[in-house]
Amino acid sequence: MITLDNILQDLSVEFSGRKLCFDLKDIPQDVVLPASWEGFGLGLDLAPVYPEGWDSFLNEFPTTLALFKDCLLGTVLLIDAEIEMVYVFHDGTSFYYYVGGRPVERAEAGEFKHLPSRLQDFYREVHDGYTFFPARSMGPQCLSDQSRVSDLVDEEDDSFADKWITVFSNGAGDYVAVEADKQDDTEGLIWWHEDPVTPEMGIDIFEIMDAWMAIFLEDTKSRNELMVKFH
Repeated sequence: MITLDNILQDLSVEFSGRKLCFDLKDIPQDVVLPASWEGFGLGLDLAPVYPEGWDSFLNEFPTTLALFKDCLLGTVLLIDAEIEMVYVFHDGTSFYYYVGGRPVERAEAGEFKHLPSRLQDFYREVHDGYTFFPARSMGPQCLSDQSRVSDLVDEEDDSFADKWITVFSNGAGDYVAVEADKQDDTEGLIWWHEDPVTPEMGIDIFEIMDAWMAIFLEDTKSRNELMVKFH
């Protein structure tokens, strides 16, 4: 059994030196939240709280949303130079954290304007990146972490890779990437670092991202199974 105190203690260690907000009243008056972020917190007596923008991506991330409903212990705001949202999970042994960035407000940010329109929707409506902490992997990358596949290829002829933008890292050197300026296309590739000039083409980016996140969190325990009690 874990308790609320266990969660708070672990958060304070993992995010030492940064302000953690567990309720709207904890937020400094000079901090303006994205409208969709006003519902957050830790609690098992009600359904888990997370940005409502996720709900419009049920078709793209069905397994991720199912995991939220069953296993998400709650969400916490993290305030430093940037405002981020922490998602709290537990595997029966230790805590897992995903961190989501503030939604994109400027269309010129990073590679944003070159991404497929549906992926742009995610960055605008949900998060600028949603990745495992602290590795910044196993989820849609924040715009500042994206790169062109050509930056990863050491081969002399990397011309094929220049038009591909990474949008997801598995943390082991492999990436999901999309072709720049294919606005209505969710087709992409997997760039395998062990076979850099022969990527796996024709994959559905959302299907792969959802599946990889699910595999990464497959040992996460449900809230009922953890029997968390708040004190």
